[in-house]
Amino acid sequence: MATDTREPREAEEAWEGKAGEGGEDPLARGRGEIMPILERQVGSLALSELEGVGSMALMRAVAWHNVLARLGIAVPLVVVHDVGCLLCGLGRPAQVVQGIGDSRLGEAWRQLLIELAETELVRHAAAWKHRDPMVGVVLARILHSVAPQLPEEARVARPRELPVDVVQYARVDPRSAYTRYDQELALAWLRTMCTHRLLPLLETEQIDVDALRLLGLFRSGGTGVAGVDLADLYNVILSPQLADVIDFSLELLPSLLEVRREMGQQTFGVDGYASIERIGHIDNMVLSQLAYDDEIFEQKFVDRELFYYTHQKQYDNERRQHWVLVDGSASMRGVREVFARGLALALCKRLSLLGEEVSLRFFDSRLYEGVKVGNAGVEVPYVLQFRAERGRDYAAVIRQLNAELAAPRRESVQTLVYLLTHGEAQFPTAEVQLLASRAPIYGVYILPRGPLELGYLDALHRVHVIDDEAIAYGRRASRARQIISQVESDLDEAARSQVGARSHLGGGGKR
Repeated sequence: MATDTREPREAEEAWEGKAGEGGEDPLARGRGEIMPILERQVGSLALSELEGVGSMALMRAVAWHNVLARLGIAVPLVVVHDVGCLLCGLGRPAQVVQGIGDSRLGEAWRQLLIELAETELVRHAAAWKHRDPMVGVVLARILHSVAPQLPEEARVARPRELPVDVVQYARVDPRSAYTRYDQELALAWLRTMCTHRLLPLLETEQIDVDALRLLGLFRSGGTGVAGVDLADLYNVILSPQLADVIDFSLELLPSLLEVRREMGQQTFGVDGYASIERIGHIDNMVLSQLAYDDEIFEQKFVDRELFYYTHQKQYDNERRQHWVLVDGSASMRGVREVFARGLALALCKRLSLLGEEVSLRFFDSRLYEGVKVGNAGVEVPYVLQFRAERGRDYAAVIRQLNAELAAPRRESVQTLVYLLTHGEAQFPTAEVQLLASRAPIYGVYILPRGPLELGYLDALHRVHVIDDEAIAYGRRASRARQIISQVESDLDEAARSQVGARSHLGGGGKR
């Protein structure tokens, strides 16, 4: 039987060259041309030296392979599969050589996998969340040092993403595909990794497990597979300069992650209704709504736009938004930066768990857009890597902040501002007083050179001074928790005041 022995690049060029020809569906032709590439990659799995893996591991390996392709690294599927499954605990090195081909190369590859399995990253695999983008970025970190040692043909191979349709992979037998296609690319990678075995081992040992834990804590929602997100993740894992901020954040977070949110509720007797709400029993529906046409009634019911009489009134807390503003100027380098960014991450995480709306923004000579913090957490790579090189202009920053708060809004919302800066932040007093009239301001001043003497301090709601003693290692986490606890206490007090005002206006609760 004739077989297609074209290289993946040739198959791709053939596909692109025929895509414009008439008489055939280009998509159907493209699917036919991609199959040799897919089968070649699946065929490389016949060289695998892992046991205990299954079809789920194959499809996850495809996802990791595609992440590497987006990062510009062309790696055969067998390397991605074996190393990635080790990282995630989806397989273990085989007891004896099981791959087909050269038994000496298979034994060398198996021994390398055994050594990788003994590294801290693999032994503590349960400490971080194995989302596919994260695993792909970790693989890129491990394999990027191997790429320059490859033969030229393998080094210049163009990365290409694989389809994620499970059915296509179920139809391919790895051992059969291995014999039908040239596997020189996969063999070149295995030979190079075994010859230069210290390179992947050293890269694996140098990966900071704490950084992976922190990224896993904050990236609880979404997949984060966009190109920029992958590049940011890769830079965080690659940069040792961020270790101090990561360590400080992990000091704070374990005690802040548990929270129980309670809502106030007022109950009325059966002789009266509390209110008209969007949620209720069908028997308590406002009867005038039965006059709607059937289609309109059904649509309103599906969209939860019908009104019901209720005996219980659920009090929603007043809507609040928190702006956590971090000084990103050159004056915040060093321990100031570590404390400010670690506190900002922990404060944002805690407020988001309390159900608050939070935005984290940096400033220097201007106020940057920043990121919103929700149930999915905050973009940790952005917070860790942000660098501002525009100098300082605190007057422009406070004016911009006042202008944003003065802009018309569709809904009434209370804003709280948190300033994380140093002791020489000279904001104009008049502008700070104007801002304080619109939003409570929490000021956190890190390592002032002397006594804190700023003309606008009386306008701030809370002032926290972080001196040398407070920022010392072993005490900084306790001081940061005190600041966060103070914020929570203020929010609880505001909620109690709100409920008390409602009770007074409503005539006293139960009747």
